[in-house]
Amino acid sequence: MNRVFENTVVLFIAHLIARFLSLGLIILLMPRYFSEEDFGNYLLAMFITNLIASVAELGMQAPLIREMTLHRRDTRHFVGNALIIRILLSIVAFSGMIGSGYLFGYPRITLQMIYLLGLAEAINSIAQLFRCVFRAFEQMKYEAFTLIAERASVACVGGALILLGIDIVDFCIIVLTASVLNLILSIGIVARRFTPLRFKFDLEIWGILMRQAIPFALGNIFNMIYFRIDAVMLSKLGPDGVAANAWYGLAYMIVNAFTILPGAFMGAMFPMMTRAFVDETVDFRLIYTNAIRWMFVLGMPFAVGMAVLAERIVLFLPPDYNRLTIAPALHLLSWAGGLTFLTTVMITVLRAADKRRAFTLLMGTTALLNIVLNFFLIPGIKIPWTNIRVASHVGAAVTMIISESYLFIAGFIYISRRISKLTRIGFAIKAMVVSVLMGTGLIYLRDIMAIWLLIPAAIAFYCITMTILGEMRSMSAQR
Repeated sequence: MNRVFENTVVLFIAHLIARFLSLGLIILLMPRYFSEEDFGNYLLAMFITNLIASVAELGMQAPLIREMTLHRRDTRHFVGNALIIRILLSIVAFSGMIGSGYLFGYPRITLQMIYLLGLAEAINSIAQLFRCVFRAFEQMKYEAFTLIAERASVACVGGALILLGIDIVDFCIIVLTASVLNLILSIGIVARRFTPLRFKFDLEIWGILMRQAIPFALGNIFNMIYFRIDAVMLSKLGPDGVAANAWYGLAYMIVNAFTILPGAFMGAMFPMMTRAFVDETVDFRLIYTNAIRWMFVLGMPFAVGMAVLAERIVLFLPPDYNRLTIAPALHLLSWAGGLTFLTTVMITVLRAADKRRAFTLLMGTTALLNIVLNFFLIPGIKIPWTNIRVASHVGAAVTMIISESYLFIAGFIYISRRISKLTRIGFAIKAMVVSVLMGTGLIYLRDIMAIWLLIPAAIAFYCITMTILGEMRSMSAQR
């Protein structure tokens, strides 16, 4: 667990720095220099390219890490052959991004941003292959370095140029340049520290990767659909157009900035889970319980705290943005963000256990549920027995909560029946009780204390109380 802890800390710090650099740009800087319409178009282009970029990934990341973890001597051959596949798929994905822009009839500025951000996504997807080597060898410090270098270049150079008055399309060029830097650094580190880039074309390796990747590919595409399709549907189904993308996107980006921990933690645990599933000497049940416990203990107070403080947090946005419209979406997405801590565990366990069909079915049904609910909720529905109509972006936030809840419940039931049960569940009750107490205190104090004092006080209360209750110790100490 020491290696997992070290890698989690490294990835967490790197993603924390990267997310807050991005958050500073998107929340504090870009809304002050770009109009609500331009910013909404930027977020729309970003969500579209994120969504279609999942085609290039093809579910290959987890199988590639899995195979290199188990067969480290063949790393260069796996990476080399996977690189050919990824380049071909990136071309297909980029063509799909351009085609979708014309198909939906987006304005010229949106199309320009789709070109630039789409190319950046394609380059980053190729760089991601080399990051798989870092994860397979459990050397996440190199991934952390490339990530910070990419995001820092966007934040520093892009932020400076925004202050000098560049337009939003020029900012997308900075994003593209940073993705090229990411690729160069990733290739250089792999070649220098891990394996030479020479490889032999091997159809057997293609077969190994494709047999594992294709079922996961469908699941990954479904996963990306339910995370991104709401933003795409907002501009077409909602009455507010791209302005709703700005309202929803700002709330989503705020929450997303704080959900880096589950990604970092489960990314570090994936190689260990993979080995534990095939090695009977390693207690997979203990590792799985450890993951659920930490994600519940950390996710519960996040959801409660963010939801309670939503109205205070949106005050950091520019006054010309509709803060009162953004706050309800932030409140709801906070709960979806808390659920993300747990659903990340479900997804990682299914990948580590190589449960391809279950993963694809779970992601597919979640995506279908999300799309159907968005069709009903985004246009705006009237709450029965009231005169209140749910706004389009608020309806999308409600859909996200329902989708994440379904994903967690269905995933947990399947894993409990087919893979592993938890060794204990007492941590959940403790975390809920302490989070409710913390939330109650925040409700009473949020209007009389500065938020920069309130948040540290809430964190200190929760951590101290959970430590007294014995839930901040390592799992190995609780065998």
